[in-house]
Amino acid sequence: MSSCLHVMGLGPSGLEQLTLGNYRQILGAKKIFARTAEHPCVQELMAEGICVESFDEIYATKPSFEEVYESITEQLRKELKKGTDVIYVVPGHPMVAEKTVQLIEEKLAHEYEVVIHPAMSFVDEIFRVLKFDPIDGVLIRNNDALKDVGLTGKEWLIIPQVYNKLIASEVKLDLMSSYPDEAWVYITKALGTTEEQVDKLPLFEMDHGTFDHLTTIVLPPNSEVISLSKLIKVMALLRSDQGCAWDREQTHDTLKPCLIEESYEVIEAIEKKDMYNLCEELGDLLLQVVFHTQLASEDQDFDIQDVLKEIIQKLIRRHPHVFGEEKVESADDVIRTWDRIKQEEKTGGNAELAFFNDPLGLPALMWASSTQRRAAKVGFDWSEIDGPWGKVEEELQELKSALSDGIGIREELGDLMFSIVNLSRFLKLDAEDVLRDTIHKFQHRFLDMVDLARKDGLDLEKLPLDKMDIFWEKAKSKEKSGKLI
Repeated sequence: MSSCLHVMGLGPSGLEQLTLGNYRQILGAKKIFARTAEHPCVQELMAEGICVESFDEIYATKPSFEEVYESITEQLRKELKKGTDVIYVVPGHPMVAEKTVQLIEEKLAHEYEVVIHPAMSFVDEIFRVLKFDPIDGVLIRNNDALKDVGLTGKEWLIIPQVYNKLIASEVKLDLMSSYPDEAWVYITKALGTTEEQVDKLPLFEMDHGTFDHLTTIVLPPNSEVISLSKLIKVMALLRSDQGCAWDREQTHDTLKPCLIEESYEVIEAIEKKDMYNLCEELGDLLLQVVFHTQLASEDQDFDIQDVLKEIIQKLIRRHPHVFGEEKVESADDVIRTWDRIKQEEKTGGNAELAFFNDPLGLPALMWASSTQRRAAKVGFDWSEIDGPWGKVEEELQELKSALSDGIGIREELGDLMFSIVNLSRFLKLDAEDVLRDTIHKFQHRFLDMVDLARKDGLDLEKLPLDKMDIFWEKAKSKEKSGKLI
């Protein structure tokens, strides 16, 4: 008959909180394994003459907790192979914040019978001491799992095993990225024992105290926590009867100019390489997303969860080389895969339904470039750069003829612009970016020209064009040399 692993909880403190059933089973055991002897109940069991073998020495030999827990699991496997039942005791409740029990269920339960013997949890003592009901909401997270957890401040946050100052400092910094510096923090130690202690400190002072293996950090709900849900709540308030008159009047249509403006302000910050301003502008752009989502939510069309669900599923669906079995060799392959899947989503696989499906609101240069790329994907493209270059020269001559004849000027000018966009695509340059760079260059050069004329005591507006040209060339030389002329 296969041996059985009995996983028992010791409760949060000494023998007085150990269940009678667990105590009786421990008394009848020949050998007991404990994750750690650094627990009041283990110490009292050993004082009664009960043989307890701890795995504390593993903590000193392994570089990470993950490896410690893996090693403990393997040690238990070796004991089980001997064909005898094994008792493994852990602090608190076996199923609360106990990684080794999770590993046991994952790696041993399919080979051996694993019986969980419950006990009082360390969180039970927290409920008693801080006098709150878990029905209000509780989030329990390890000290190394706070960065990506999406803290909202809606619930009580419990962080167990903050056992030294270094970990306390790391936890403080992680929390301060979301919680206000002055948020209240409870530092609880040895709850349920005669040495029970609870300190209430502001977050920024949290790591000033002393810590050990029985220390748990607890933060009450806090409405000032920085999170997406907080932004959504603020937006909902602005749209409410108690909110802002301007925000209440907005619709999807009235917000369109704001969305465009904020998008271009993000682009401007990127072009200026102004990271401080980029952070602010991205926030303004995010506000537009939340604003439109709030409007849709009020009309019961969709809410923020629907928006998040759609984009997450889309990213997974359109990256089968990351989340699936498909293989790609290059960034170009990635783009082709993305476009293929997008086409299937939009048209149900019927490519004829929407070959050119770009948003009509795209800037003209971007629209032209996208149109050319789509045509190129089916082979309608030049093989070498001589083709688009020759087309530019051809369209330039046709525009000259149209100017001479006074007929078809608008059309020929458009053809020339379109061919220049095609040439920029062949040069692997974005026509929109190229033109924006040239506009910036012209503006800077023009302002330098005005400044140089002013330094000579001249008013640029009163100069003839040939004189302006002199200052233009000076500004151009200054720009290229980086020196004053």
